[in-house]
Amino acid sequence: MSWRILYIENSHKVSLYLNNLKIEDGDESYVVPIADINTVIFNNYKMYMTTQLLCKLSQANVCVIICEKNGLPEVVLNPLNGSYVTFRNQELQMNLSQERRDELWKCMIETKIANQLAVLTEMGKDRVAFDKIQQFQEEVLAGDESNREGLAAKMYFRALFGKGFIRDPKADDALNLSLNYGYGLLRAMMARSVAAKGFIPSLGIFHRNPYNHFNLVDDFLEVYRPLIDRWVFENMISQFFVREKRLQLVEYTSKKVLIGEKKYAIMQSMDIYLDGIVSYMKTGDALTLKMPGCMVFDNDE
Repeated sequence: MSWRILYIENSHKVSLYLNNLKIEDGDESYVVPIADINTVIFNNYKMYMTTQLLCKLSQANVCVIICEKNGLPEVVLNPLNGSYVTFRNQELQMNLSQERRDELWKCMIETKIANQLAVLTEMGKDRVAFDKIQQFQEEVLAGDESNREGLAAKMYFRALFGKGFIRDPKADDALNLSLNYGYGLLRAMMARSVAAKGFIPSLGIFHRNPYNHFNLVDDFLEVYRPLIDRWVFENMISQFFVREKRLQLVEYTSKKVLIGEKKYAIMQSMDIYLDGIVSYMKTGDALTLKMPGCMVFDNDE
């Protein structure tokens, strides 16, 4: 599997050269084999990039992320051509019964809260908050009708980042900005996996915002969010979200997580996670789900 994550910021031109991504910066140029690239992040809104390169990256199933002026991910490139499973998986998605939708959402929320609890444990946080959040996890109903996710999240963020912290995607403090950036990276990676599996990204299991083209992506992403929370807690307390931190967070997304007893690169784990969801859609058997944990491992482990 491809392994490199490229973060391209200062170059003025990127193009295709003999199945390589060519980076030009003044009189200097570099080439990277496209076969080695997992993700490429373009963070220079004045950069010139050729359509030939973008098409080749799409064909190679590379996750392409384009950032806006503030450095946050804004665009993810997805191919129009589907795979051989496109129609089959779209049919499963569209015909999924409400009962199975509700059970799937319940399993995802239980996993998300379990991963939040793992983060609190690893960071040595308040046991009282842990016990209450664990109670919320045990009370999750089909479809999360009683909104245990929301209650757990409110208590979790305060336990992790302090009682004064409020999770607000529109806030400009370092903690919220770094959470936004990390979630944005994982969202783009999940969008690539969703497209590769042939799903309809706008047709969600739970999220149903008519103005959101990635409702399904946001559904599936929930279980991965605690990965970013952990990094932010370990790296961003009382610090500004500067360029160096962005690069560290980009590198972090190349690490491995556990599914079952095996370790997979985060993007590869998303493909396996979605394979489990496809199996569940077919059978209704929750045991076929393959949920990721939030323990993080280096690539050489």
